[in-house]
Amino acid sequence: MPKVSVVLPVFNDAQFIGNAIQSVLKQSVRDFEVIVVDDGSTDGTEKVVRQYSDGIRYHFQGNQGAGVARNIGVSLAQGEWIAFLDADDTWYPDKLKIQLDFAAALPEIAFFYSDMDTVDDEGRVTEQAFLGKRLERRRRKKRRNLVSIIFDDRPPPYPSTVFIKKNAFIEAGAFSPLFRGNYHEDLEFFSRVAQRFPIYFIPQSLAQYRVHDSKSGRDVSNWDNNWPVLLNRLWETWQGDPQMQAQLLYYYAKYFSDKGRYLLRKGDYSGARVYFRTAYSYKPVFWRNLGRWTLSFFPVNRAIYSYFWKR
Repeated sequence: MPKVSVVLPVFNDAQFIGNAIQSVLKQSVRDFEVIVVDDGSTDGTEKVVRQYSDGIRYHFQGNQGAGVARNIGVSLAQGEWIAFLDADDTWYPDKLKIQLDFAAALPEIAFFYSDMDTVDDEGRVTEQAFLGKRLERRRRKKRRNLVSIIFDDRPPPYPSTVFIKKNAFIEAGAFSPLFRGNYHEDLEFFSRVAQRFPIYFIPQSLAQYRVHDSKSGRDVSNWDNNWPVLLNRLWETWQGDPQMQAQLLYYYAKYFSDKGRYLLRKGDYSGARVYFRTAYSYKPVFWRNLGRWTLSFFPVNRAIYSYFWKR
């Protein structure tokens, strides 16, 4: 039985998946299996994967999203630990060794994740210690956001940096199939893990996260549509913790106020006010929403609105 099961979901990433697989096969430890779950690719991804037939388990399914693909991979996994790797990302050679060493030293921890570097299409590093730098900026500005509410004084986990015990994955309930377009499904699942288990951030870049045109060009409507799904799932997760739920009210209000702002810019003033009223139902004292609602009664002031309420 392997110690680690590497679960690699892929959808139309024939351009990059070979690099991802090679980064696994070059790991300095060998006690692992690799499970590739093809989420309905039509671009020749299977042909690339088949070139690495030795030790690679390939599973094809109709397109259901990365979260479902990861769930399938875990269901096929035989290892004690699960390590995720997205098809357009790569690992540094000691990634698994370092996380296995931490797991041996900290047996009470069921979930580890690390920092990462960002790279471009050609694999050139564009920013080192990406997560650590984001965390430092948040600390300097003393700014709380949804990530800090969920993970306290830690950055958010990215799937390609994660190392989780299989039994913890199962107990946390796996990735939700409710999300579309691979937005927020990881944050929501990791929030459930963080509620149930101690988690540990390794402040060292063990993976490379690729930022490229196809990733940045994904349908942003899925990001917007998945946001209330994320909030609703978090509300359910924190059902026994009213203080945590109370912190979500601002994000509900901001979501609906921002939807109203969009309609306000389009000139749909009555439609915008519906969203502004909904925002007030979550957070009655929300000055930005008040300003937007007020301007919806004065169309000539749209230019003023655009200047003062851009964010």
